[in-house]
Amino acid sequence: MPSSNLKRLQEMLFSPSDDVEVTLSFDRDEQNIVYFRGNAKVSVELGCQRCGEPLKMPVTAEFQYAPVNQKVTAEDLPEYYDAAEMNELGEVLLHPIIEDELILALPLVAMHAEEDCAIDRNAMTFGDLPPEAEKKNPFAVLQQLKK
Repeated sequence: MPSSNLKRLQEMLFSPSDDVEVTLSFDRDEQNIVYFRGNAKVSVELGCQRCGEPLKMPVTAEFQYAPVNQKVTAEDLPEYYDAAEMNELGEVLLHPIIEDELILALPLVAMHAEEDCAIDRNAMTFGDLPPEAEKKNPFAVLQQLKK
């Protein structure tokens, strides 16, 4: 799948990714529910949250969906299927589904391993507390009243 079709994913990356390798299979299960499953793989470059430098990593997403419409709703599906909405032509748009799955597969916080990061974690400082942060506890008076 061309990476140019994944605009939301590309906006989250440090640099544009390669095309996505997608495998899909379509079938009916024992309950006669039409479904499709697949996986998507791509190598992306994210910005390290510690040093800001590029971090290259593979992203893999596996998914399983069943199309829903007015006759078959999401409540009718077994829990192992996610619902895929059909458009007015009765089609399921696969590119947005695959893009959503890849976005969900991204790490919440992308960071290099400590030994590979340009910034030493032990050398990091977070600043001093302002003087007002070192005030006495305002509830100390209530503690004295309680006695």
